[in-house]
Amino acid sequence: MAWSMSFEHDAENDVVTANFTDCILVSDEDVYRWRSEVEEQFAKFSGRVDLLINLDGLVVRHTAGRTFGKERREVLERNTHRSFRYGGDETTRVFIATSGAIHGAAVNHYPTREAALAALLAERDALRKGGFMPFMSNYRSTKL
Repeated sequence: MAWSMSFEHDAENDVVTANFTDCILVSDEDVYRWRSEVEEQFAKFSGRVDLLINLDGLVVRHTAGRTFGKERREVLERNTHRSFRYGGDETTRVFIATSGAIHGAAVNHYPTREAALAALLAERDALRKGGFMPFMSNYRSTKL
């Protein structure tokens, strides 16, 4: 299959789900292509969104890991309120966890879409109620 991605809005939960197919990031050039195409997908929505990321189909190789971490953080800060992940291969999950620690981006990884969605909705609900979420590391002020 050829490299592709889609970002679909789930109106019932007011969340966007990102899906990737054969997006294999080996070089910095691959990461910049990924960022450009992700930014195009975000342009379909007005303003920042809550995002679920299906990591199946997105593969980050060690040769692209450092650049991916930086670009991922910038894209998410600019386009999302919060993001939660699910799926993905072990290497990609390790790069995301590592880049999250290095670049201050949330990891928020769950085994299934249902679990990621439940965590996202729980965080959103707690913030609306003014509650404290001790691990809500991806919350960003709307004034960014």
